Formats: sequence, C-alpha cells, structure tokens
Amino acid sequence: MSSLSEKARLLHSKMQEAPPSTLFNQQQLSDLIHTSNPAELLNVAQELVNGKLVKLSKQGDELIFQAVSIQEAHKITQMSDDEAMIYSHIEASGREGIWTKTIKAKTNLHQHIVVRCLKSLENQRYIKSIKSVKHPTRKIYMLYNLQPSIEVTGGPWFTDSELDTEFIDSLLTVIWRFVASKTFPGAFQPPSNNMNPVQASYPANHTGFIHLDSIMEFITANKITNIELGLNDIRALCDVLVFDDKLELVNHTTDTYKATWQSVLEAGFGRAYEEEQQGEEDGKKLISDSLRQSIKDQSFSIFDHYQTIEDTENTEDLVYYDAWIKQ
Repeated sequence: MSSLSEKARLLHSKMQEAPPSTLFNQQQLSDLIHTSNPAELLNVAQELVNGKLVKLSKQGDELIFQAVSIQEAHKITQMSDDEAMIYSHIEASGREGIWTKTIKAKTNLHQHIVVRCLKSLENQRYIKSIKSVKHPTRKIYMLYNLQPSIEVTGGPWFTDSELDTEFIDSLLTVIWRFVASKTFPGAFQPPSNNMNPVQASYPANHTGFIHLDSIMEFITANKITNIELGLNDIRALCDVLVFDDKLELVNHTTDTYKATWQSVLEAGFGRAYEEEQQGEEDGKKLISDSLRQSIKDQSFSIFDHYQTIEDTENTEDLVYYDAWIKQ
C-alpha cells in the first residue's frame, strides 16, 4: 500500500467506504477521485489491480471494479500464480462451493498442480473442504470463513451430510405433545371432579388453539435444541404431523393447529375417557351409569326427534332457525 500513489490510495479508500460487495463502473471511479481524464483513471486503476486491491469483471460490455481489503490483498500476493487463480474460482463460488473437477476444467491446470495448490491453501486456512448432501461423493471447496448454504448442507435436518432422523423424530414428538396438551387439556391426567369427565377437549367454539409462532416460542424458550430453526422449519415439521394424522389445521385459520384425538389415544393417553375402570375417584363414579350408557349409545340421531310445522301456520308467526341463531 505504501508504494501506491496518493490518487490510488484515495480511490481505494473511497471504494472501501461502500459495502464490500459494491461494484463500480468507470464513471463512478472518476467521480470518486474527481477526474475527467480517462488516461489518469486508467493509471490509478492499474496500480490497484497490480497490488491486488481491485478485482475486475465485466457486466455486458462494461468493465466493473470491486475493492479488495488490504488484508485480503496481502494474502493473495503471498500466493503463487496457480494458487491465486484457484483461490479466485473458489471465492467466486460463494457459499455453494466448487467441485475439484470444475476447478481443474476452469483453470486448465494439471490434476497434480490443482491438488498441490488446494492442499497448500487448505493448510493456510484460506479454504476448506465441505460435504454436499446433493453430491456426497464430490470433494467441494469454499472459502474458510464462509458457511455453506442450505442447498449444500441440507439445512438443520442433516448432520455430516446424513439425514438426522433421531433429531427429527424427537422434535416431532415435542411439537405434537405441546399442541396436544393445548388441544385436550384433560387428556394427559386422570379425570377428576373439577373437570368435565365426558369431554377432554375444549368446547367447539374454542379459538385459542396453537399458532405456529407459539410453537416456535415454546421450542426457543425451553431450549429444546441448540440448532437454529426458522418458522419454515417448524412449519415443515407440522406438515409431517398433519400428514401422519397427528395434527390438523384449524378451519378458517392460517398456521393454527390442533391435535387429533386418535393421536392422543395412540400415544397411550386419554384412555380414562373411554374405559370404565378409570371412571372412579375415591370410590365415587365420575360418570353415572346412565350418562355412560348414553355416551356408548351410537344410535341417537337428531332426525329421530323433530316436529314439522303445519302448512296452515301463518308465516309471519314463524321464526326461522338461521334468523333466530343470529339474534
């Protein structure tokens, strides 16, 4: 940097004031150092290119410049030409990484040279090797300080490029139990005198079922996992539970769930509401014999208990159900 001219140092300083990914065209560079002389700008830009302080690229027919930090430039100047070339391709691959075979094709270097350069760069912790869930047999490299994208790692559901079924199953169980406990508040404890022994769920008009945000807050607050999960990840787990018929979406809502009664029974809970021997407390029956019989009687139908209105009735004296229920 000390060998640069004052104009070159000024231009590099001005370029670094912008975010690292900012791209500049020639006119913008001219504006930064207040020059209208193309030859002067060319000389200044060439100084920065020679010092590895600027990267060149093309957008269409236009030449584009991007600033490189002093630390990064120093690192590149310590590399051999082959290493610098390979490093530039790895850097351009971003968080997706690049396959060694692709590096060889783009650099047109011999396989032995590519392997040697990759090993040198890796030993200096400039790059690192990663595994891809899409291409598990390929050796892929990316910059050492970057984290692979979800497309490469598979997201939170993969560990060492393998689907972590144990982790997924444990989260599914936690989410189901949380939603079920809010759907059937009495199903996870024996019936008692202070609760409705016939109905384990909330009434039909209950609106306080669990939203996706509440599930997310529960998992975060209770530190269920140290892996960072997003709402889409939780939604994906809920979708699995819906598919397995353990949860269902509440009608006319978005991302609001309730558990199915069958899933509660399959998990071994809620039997007290269906088995006679669980219906007593301190020798007293919580459900009377007549009520228990009416619960078991599946033949009841509302259509067996109705009256018709005679045609002779004055319609002005009649109240229709829809109008009455909306009063």
